[in-house]
Amino acid sequence: MNAKRLCGALLAGGLALAALTQVNDVFAKPPKKEDAPSDPPVTKKAVTLALSGITWGQSPKQVADQIDKIIDDDYRPQYKEVQPGIKMKELDAQLAEDKSQFRRSRIDFGKLPTGLDSTPLRNEYTYNNQEALMSLTRNGQLTYFFFIQERLWKIIEEKKLAEGVPLGKSYQEAVVKLSTNYGVPGRVQPAGTTSGAIEVDWKDATTHLRAIQRGESAVGLAYEDNGTLANLSSLRTAKATADSGIDPDVAAAMRGPSQDPGPPDKKDPKKKK
Repeated sequence: MNAKRLCGALLAGGLALAALTQVNDVFAKPPKKEDAPSDPPVTKKAVTLALSGITWGQSPKQVADQIDKIIDDDYRPQYKEVQPGIKMKELDAQLAEDKSQFRRSRIDFGKLPTGLDSTPLRNEYTYNNQEALMSLTRNGQLTYFFFIQERLWKIIEEKKLAEGVPLGKSYQEAVVKLSTNYGVPGRVQPAGTTSGAIEVDWKDATTHLRAIQRGESAVGLAYEDNGTLANLSSLRTAKATADSGIDPDVAAAMRGPSQDPGPPDKKDPKKKK
């Protein structure tokens, strides 16, 4: 899908906004980095986080405590139906396991590479900058929580696209619905800008929202704290390491002893046998 098709989807969706006319030239052809507006449009409606009690700047423990409350609410209907005894004990164990699983999901981006390097999340974090990630699977949806210096600064929700779901059956429909909800068409970002895929983004006073194309049947919604985003370069002081993220010392150990024979043996040409 290119930007021209995305523009057509916006128009077909009946997004009757005067601002849409002003960006037709941008949508007419696949945008280039230098052509994209410098800032995303400001929404007419606040960008809110979906999970109750989750706010920017929370520590991993604070986020986990809020997730505990959310999971408790999810289990409440089951507790109303179960009778005291073995079934309730089993439910208690499952509830405790779900809470523990979220805490165990933590991945720290230190010196060693992680399995996430081969996923679409690769450009969402860096190594050796006190960054970490936790993940939650709830109601069939995967949500990632990103931390830097032990403070929550980004959340990515992986949303499925299909007939009948809130965001529609395609990326185009999802962008139309988001643009309609926020009262302004988003900024189209070319593939490779941040995530490596086409993105459309918006922002309000506190949050930057990116709608990331995930193939034909999914979209990633990335929510980012504006304050952290503005200072990201100063927070990420460590540069990318060599060997695809592998620490140089670790890479040297993996390569084994050096095969360099060293400088040639210099003999005095005057000495003869």
